[in-house]
Amino acid sequence: MNRIIIIAVLVVLGFTQQATAQGKLGVFIGGGTMWYAGDLQENAWPHAKTLRWTANAGLHWQITRRWGLQLNYTIGEILASDQFASAASKQARDFRFQTLIHEIGLRGTFDILPNDRWKVLPYITAGVSALNFEPKRDGVALRPFNTEGANYSNWTLSIPTGLGVKWQINCHWALKGEVLYHWTITDYLDDVSGAYIADSGDPQRDFYSDPGGVSPPREMRGNPKWDDGMYDINVGVIFFFTGCGSGKKGGLIEDCEQLYKDVDMEKLMNQYK
Repeated sequence: MNRIIIIAVLVVLGFTQQATAQGKLGVFIGGGTMWYAGDLQENAWPHAKTLRWTANAGLHWQITRRWGLQLNYTIGEILASDQFASAASKQARDFRFQTLIHEIGLRGTFDILPNDRWKVLPYITAGVSALNFEPKRDGVALRPFNTEGANYSNWTLSIPTGLGVKWQINCHWALKGEVLYHWTITDYLDDVSGAYIADSGDPQRDFYSDPGGVSPPREMRGNPKWDDGMYDINVGVIFFFTGCGSGKKGGLIEDCEQLYKDVDMEKLMNQYK
């Protein structure tokens, strides 16, 4: 029984010492890959040539042991093209687009495990952002041509949601990785949503509305029932510049070396012999 007690004490202390103090306010930077999900995405998995880049930066405020808040800026690129489709009808349709994405907003984070017990912390994140885009074909902006006879804004609301994992190296430094989906309230990230329109007599507009010349008016170019979005996988680093060495106020803990520097482990074990 005494051995069991000693082992239990050591295990508890061991797990506690595995944790490290986490700062309260810091900055982060990261990067990874991004891909589009919408009317021109033929399959659930993206074509390898449509995988593009993304980068992000911002502020991270660790409010409690589990809750955090981020001011996040993300920039990236998404594209799609019918030339990557397997269906001959889609290849003949010949739609394609490319756009830069700029997104800025607030995200909440919830650590599934408390950061005063664990160094590796899986977390859930969600938030709300403003998103800017401008779909182009071969460098030509498509929005001014009103390819479906509809005006739309190049700003929309985005709701990024996903899962992440954070490795708290020490009080000041942490690594993170995230898998996110950015929901939007627009179906025009790709300039495709509704039906083809009749020829206008403007050769440029008619080309960008129906580049393959395959469909008469009122047939559908896309599916207006589902808005567009994008996936984002990124890794990054966080540097905390305040809050290190603070006590348990607010749910954060002291540096473990300082917290246990006066513990006589031999004396503690002798008490249970």
